[in-house]
Amino acid sequence: MLKTPIHLIEQVVFSSGDSRFKEYSIRDADWQDQNGLVLYLSIKGRNWLIINSEWIPSPINDPNPFVRWIDQERIVLVQRRSGRFERNIFVLNLTGEIIASFYAGDAIEDIAVGPEGFWLSYYYGGFRSGLPSEKLVLFGWDGLPIFKYETDLPDKPDILEILALVKGKNSAIWLVPLLKPLVEIVPESKSITIHNEPDLLNKGTFSVSIRGDFVYFVLEDTKWCYACRIGEESAQPVGKIKGVSRGLAPTESYNFISRSNTWGEVKLYRIDNKEEYFLA
Repeated sequence: MLKTPIHLIEQVVFSSGDSRFKEYSIRDADWQDQNGLVLYLSIKGRNWLIINSEWIPSPINDPNPFVRWIDQERIVLVQRRSGRFERNIFVLNLTGEIIASFYAGDAIEDIAVGPEGFWLSYYYGGFRSGLPSEKLVLFGWDGLPIFKYETDLPDKPDILEILALVKGKNSAIWLVPLLKPLVEIVPESKSITIHNEPDLLNKGTFSVSIRGDFVYFVLEDTKWCYACRIGEESAQPVGKIKGVSRGLAPTESYNFISRSNTWGEVKLYRIDNKEEYFLA
């Protein structure tokens, strides 16, 4: 149980006042403390990148890709679908020029970027062949797989679907699989740790943040955010995070980023938890 109060702090980083257009649809967004905000918007049939207030026409014709920071000089756009081995990973410089591209499999469900490369999860991987059948793959920025869940883990649980994906410390990745609350994978050692609590994670979350020995997660149906020590059963409600939210890496000062087309906003959320810094 948590012994001290926890506070949810929000900050708006994009709103209608920042847009050139009255009507727009926010497709995806990413934030890094060092690099700022990157957005992908669709406006009247055209797609735009916004990199720290700079509007750039999208170099790909896709209304709904993932967008993520790689580092201070690069971002990546990821097309979820790819037919006939067409390239669907596009590395861009900050002017929007494609400087590298490659194929990384069809039916991409989520992406997490770290210094070790980028992780992709695939939906319905058990019913597909090739890369998607691995369900989770770590790629280097040369487009080559470094780690594959099904191939490289000798002792592992069967995963039907990965609901949430978020970076951990160093090269570690955390995931919330369907029917399994919380899993940590370290690719170098090919090790896996399964946590069966908190069970509330199984109620449906696509948004999770790991800090120290705490897990924070947002339930999809209610939008309530909860806090819990990893491995403990009870989870404490913290507040609501509306819109489509996603957990950020532990290197960031904010826990979650959320986008909402209802309000046309992108918000950052930080959880103030004193126990996070004084671990029992």
